[in-house]
Amino acid sequence: MIMKRKMNYFALIAIFFLLLASCAKAEDRPGTPDYGNPESWITPFETDHEVDVFYIYPTVSSNESGNMDISSEAERALARGIHEAQASVFRGSANIYAPYYRQMSTGARIPDDPNALATDLEEFKQGAGDVKAAFSYYMENLNQGRPFILAGHSQGTMALIELIKEEFGSSEALRGKLVAAYLIGYTVTDEDLALSGLTAAQGETDTGVVVTFNTQSETSLGGPMLMAGANCINPLNWKTDGTPAEAGLNRGAVFFNDSTGEFLREVPAYCGGVIDLETVALTTTIGEELEIGPYPEGVYHRYDYAFWYRNLEENVKERIKAYLLD
Repeated sequence: MIMKRKMNYFALIAIFFLLLASCAKAEDRPGTPDYGNPESWITPFETDHEVDVFYIYPTVSSNESGNMDISSEAERALARGIHEAQASVFRGSANIYAPYYRQMSTGARIPDDPNALATDLEEFKQGAGDVKAAFSYYMENLNQGRPFILAGHSQGTMALIELIKEEFGSSEALRGKLVAAYLIGYTVTDEDLALSGLTAAQGETDTGVVVTFNTQSETSLGGPMLMAGANCINPLNWKTDGTPAEAGLNRGAVFFNDSTGEFLREVPAYCGGVIDLETVALTTTIGEELEIGPYPEGVYHRYDYAFWYRNLEENVKERIKAYLLD
């Protein structure tokens, strides 16, 4: 089944993470980041490539305040770990700009309103506000007119959805500089796209588009990231219909320790994929049992980049090439 857009997301978080909720006061949260300070960014600034990527990492913090403490070396290390596991897809193709941000942690409070959205809560708004501030600094001081890619996962994608709705819908200049937005691991609806002035990717080389999918098994009932109205593209055959893609099309799944960024293994032809047209999930069958964390059976959320790593890596090159030739 598909989760409804207004489902109590934080009730799910409470169930899945089995954490005690704690109310957070604004004055208890870490201070506003200074994006003019290189220490507020995960990687050193680079200009080796013609195209940039602005990458936002998923939830890594369990801080009881409700928001990540970006001054904590332990929490910064977790962000660097998942950055290596995911943003390395873009390495060699684009300059990577990845800000630390005060993301909503798994210690965030549960709202009283059962219909509350994640994006309504102050803990999320604070992190999304940091992402918007980082992007503004990046565009004004670091971009230097280059075309760019947006990329995120899970909460990182949530924050980027808010960014494109607020900034891109009214800016033809931003839309024109966008190679593609890889908004993976969360629901991107037609309404989100309309507000941003963007469209969902329909093929392998269209540009200025949103690439999005949520991975799960063929038997899974779904998780909190896949909701009604989702868009989806298959990263093996770059189709949006139910055309199956065999495992032979999988250039290689690449697995990392998400906490440390340590490379673990690479498996060519790891799995195939097909879009379930009812749930609009990217479904797959794998030949092993993997740790899926706090999610329901068959929700491969944490492997949204890993399963399709080499195909995503190749697709980044193809979309950049198409954009530069256009």
